[in-house]
Amino acid sequence: MKQVKTLMMMALLLLTSCVSQHTINRHSYGPDVVHLKMTMDDYEYLGDVTVDTEYKVYFGIFRKILTINGEAYNTRSYTATRLTLTPKTRVSRRINRALYKVLDTYPDADYIVPSTYKKSVDHMIGGRIVREQQTLKVYRLKGTAKE
Repeated sequence: MKQVKTLMMMALLLLTSCVSQHTINRHSYGPDVVHLKMTMDDYEYLGDVTVDTEYKVYFGIFRKILTINGEAYNTRSYTATRLTLTPKTRVSRRINRALYKVLDTYPDADYIVPSTYKKSVDHMIGGRIVREQQTLKVYRLKGTAKE
């Protein structure tokens, strides 16, 4: 009995010596919040861009994109731009697919503000055609013109 206890203690000691502990501490040494005092006087207005998308919804489940920015949708190519917005400002997922037009039109844009949104729905038997349109105001910082 004593030998069994000794063997179990040896096995337990061997098993615990094989266990390792891996700890990663990630600390950010930068500030948690940075406030940058800027007003609209610090920006130069570049213009408005309107993006749109049209898609069909079948039986409320299946969606098929028809056009993005007036061009027939190609399933083999994917171009999208995602805006970093505040959580209260939202842009539709399908409008996100059309936002590349903003950067194509104004490549030196620094600040993009969604302004108006329009959604029209044409009901059909077993589905509907949805058209979404978003107008965005485009700004850049004064003195940062790319030449």
